[in-house]
Amino acid sequence: MMKFTSLIFRLMVVLPVFWAFVTTPAGAQRGTGTESNPLALERVVLFKNGVGYFELKGKVMGGKGVALHFKRKEMNDLLKSLTVINLSQGQVNSVVYDSRKTIHQQLEDFGFDLSSKNGLPQVLRQFQGNAVTLTAGNTQATGQIIGVEKRLTIEEGRETPSFFLSILPHDGQMRSFRLDDITGIRFLSDELNDELARYLAIKSQGHLKDDKTLVITPSGEGIQHLMVSYVIEAPVWKATYRIVLPHKSKDRKPFVQGWAIVDNVTTQDWNHVNLSLVSGLPVSFIQNLYDPRFKKRPVLETEDAAGAAPAIPEVGMREEMVKVAAPMAMERLDREAVTQKHKSALKPTEPLGNGLRTMVAQTATRTVGELFEYHITHPVTITRNHSAMVPIIAADMDGQAVDIYNEDTRQENPLAAVKLINTTGLTLEGGPLTVISGDSYAGEAFMRTMKPGEHRYLPYAVDLSLRVNTKRGSKTESVDRVIINRGVIRMHRGIVETKTYHLNNHNDRIRTVIIEHPSHQGWELIDTPKPIEVTDNFLRFEVEAPPDQVTAFTVKEIRDAWKTMMISNLTPDDVVLFAREGYLQEAVKTQLDRLMHLKSEIARLDDTLDALDKERRRIFNDQKRLRDNLGSLGRTAEEKTLRSRYIKQMDLQETRLKAIDDEEKRLKTTREAKQRQLEEGIMALGQDLKI
Repeated sequence: MMKFTSLIFRLMVVLPVFWAFVTTPAGAQRGTGTESNPLALERVVLFKNGVGYFELKGKVMGGKGVALHFKRKEMNDLLKSLTVINLSQGQVNSVVYDSRKTIHQQLEDFGFDLSSKNGLPQVLRQFQGNAVTLTAGNTQATGQIIGVEKRLTIEEGRETPSFFLSILPHDGQMRSFRLDDITGIRFLSDELNDELARYLAIKSQGHLKDDKTLVITPSGEGIQHLMVSYVIEAPVWKATYRIVLPHKSKDRKPFVQGWAIVDNVTTQDWNHVNLSLVSGLPVSFIQNLYDPRFKKRPVLETEDAAGAAPAIPEVGMREEMVKVAAPMAMERLDREAVTQKHKSALKPTEPLGNGLRTMVAQTATRTVGELFEYHITHPVTITRNHSAMVPIIAADMDGQAVDIYNEDTRQENPLAAVKLINTTGLTLEGGPLTVISGDSYAGEAFMRTMKPGEHRYLPYAVDLSLRVNTKRGSKTESVDRVIINRGVIRMHRGIVETKTYHLNNHNDRIRTVIIEHPSHQGWELIDTPKPIEVTDNFLRFEVEAPPDQVTAFTVKEIRDAWKTMMISNLTPDDVVLFAREGYLQEAVKTQLDRLMHLKSEIARLDDTLDALDKERRRIFNDQKRLRDNLGSLGRTAEEKTLRSRYIKQMDLQETRLKAIDDEEKRLKTTREAKQRQLEEGIMALGQDLKI
């Protein structure tokens, strides 16, 4: 630990020297322009959405242009946000910048395409009719290109393609050369060679990170004072914090020291600029304003017949107007500056913590709509391709040391944390936080953005001196409510869940433990203290754990459990049981008894109808047997007697079938009536009984 403390003190010595490098006293001379670039960068505002606002000022002779240089990728943001103001009596004559067609658009102007994927054969086919001089081995030939022919040759049993260039020399005798044998070829047309060179030059531009020049020309006579501002892409500034926790001292508050990390990756040095850092996410986007745009127009075919030209109405075409967002008008907003100069008396017992408390962050702050700005009151110097740490806050804040226990995070121990309340009046940008406690490094945390008045729990270490174990329990309570409605019985009972947290504090000091208990929708606390805070997923309870003791804290919750059944499925025994348990009102009990009686009558009718149906099927089977027997009888006396008996028996069966049909019809009518009574009685039944 002594080595770490020594390292911290070395940092305390180095950082003020570094800060002296990136800042100068308030009265120091600002950066000035040069003869080649009279506009000097005076103001930089960095945002958290990946852009920066840059403001330049300088003196320029009227009528003389001043050039600014930008990267190709910055042009779209520049054209969207550029503002030029002549602070003298003159105006601004023009703002001119490099512009050209895109690479693709420029290449479309050529009558050939050298980007063909088919290689040299396809390229040469495009130059049919052009004169060339070629060399093939020891042979040279001159003539016009006729074409490129593909031939298939058999080599080792496989077909292999070969390409041959055919030319027509001056003697008129066509010659053919294999492309693989040609070692050189040159076009005789100087104009074509120039076109080829220009084509390749354009292609090479696609591989260059070319810079663009913007020239601003003011009007007027003599010296003109110009202010130029724009918004372009810039690295996001980062925040990092140190917090000093008081050690056994209730009369001191946690001290927070904040730094901003700023990166200058532009092509120019930031010499004594006014630097502001804005917390928040203003809307920003990229639109291609730099590349020229062309509209496709309808093509009309020329008619062969002579005569007057056709009347063609003009096509109405309107360019989409792009609203250019002007740079943020910083000067129009009311500035509510708060200069932070916090110094605390030193105590020899805490050299590291008290040493950190001596830092003074000289910043002016203000709220800008939904944004919050830190303005560094000293001019800042950061050379190109360098970064700097700039102090933005040094202040006491309300807070307390606590332990946070979350079983899902760590089952056996809570996390040592600090409950930090933002009493600075500033918006604190999110970032990492290093905790110093008792003159030593205690751990690290990450703080999300904090608005004034908000609080955060920032865990930074595991508290091994306090162990936690939990015990769960569950109990089902008796039915306390019975609802009957529209043929459904719903019985409610409560299921009580308990979870006891045993906090075993082996430390010599009392611990304030914040228990994060899972929050379940539809569960209610009973016989449990009210939580100090509710989050999306947890209930937070605050428990004091005395030293060298085991403290038990129980969370008791009740949740609803409903049992549902259909009245139509009840039996008389169910009704007797419900009545004995007190689940039914007396009038409902009487109605249910009547409904059970109706169900019994309907069941008896169903049994009778079933018996009649079985009897009908037996008669049908017997009649089939009799008809088969009748068909096999002859004309003897005995057979005539038997036939007469069969016919009489079938006659009696037909009479019985008629009686069965009549009885079945009567019983079904009765059953339908009783079924309607049952259904109407079930739907009319209702109660909401709390037991």
